[in-house]
Amino acid sequence: MTVTTRPTKRGRSAAIVASLLALSLGVTPACSEGSKKMHTTVQLSLWQVIDQIGTHQPIRREPVEHLLHTTLARTESSNEYFTFWSTGDGATITLDDGTQIERVVLRTSNEGDARGALTLTLSGRCIRREDVKMRFAGMRIAGAPSGRSPNEETTFRSETAWGELVFGFAERNPDCLSSVGFGEKTK
Repeated sequence: MTVTTRPTKRGRSAAIVASLLALSLGVTPACSEGSKKMHTTVQLSLWQVIDQIGTHQPIRREPVEHLLHTTLARTESSNEYFTFWSTGDGATITLDDGTQIERVVLRTSNEGDARGALTLTLSGRCIRREDVKMRFAGMRIAGAPSGRSPNEETTFRSETAWGELVFGFAERNPDCLSSVGFGEKTK
C-alpha cells in the first residue's frame, strides 16, 4: 500500500523561500527524478574553488560549507585528536565548468592546532593530468598505487604560499583528476 502525503501550506512556503534564497546565492539545488539525492550547482570552476580555499586559511568547516553551498556532518571516524566532517552520500556539487564534487571530507584538529585538511573527490568532466601540471608547475610525485584496486591513486604534490595541494589520479582513469587534497602550511 502506498501512502502519499501532501505538503502543508507552511511546507510549500518554506520550499519556495528556500529555492528563492538558493537562486539568489547562485546555487541551484535539484533532486534527481525518482531519487532523494540532492545536487547543488556552484557558479565557480574547480580552479576558482582551489583559489578560494587557499585564500581562506585556516581550513575550517563553516567557510567550506559556505563556498560549496553544502552541509558537512561530523562522522563516526572522529576521535580524541581529530574531528572528521563529510558530505552525505549522493550530495553531488556541480561546478560551473562541469566538474562534479562527489564527496567533501574535512579533518580538523581537536588539540587547539589551527591546521585542517580537506579532500574533494571528483567526477564529471575529465581534467587531464597535463592541464593540472600546466597550472601547477613543479608538481612532484608523492605516491603510487599498489595495484589492489582501480580506485587507488597516483598522487602529485604542489607547494603553494598557503600550504600544499595533492592531486590524485585513480588507476581506473589515470589521465583524469579524481581528487584534490588541501593541507595547510605547518607552522
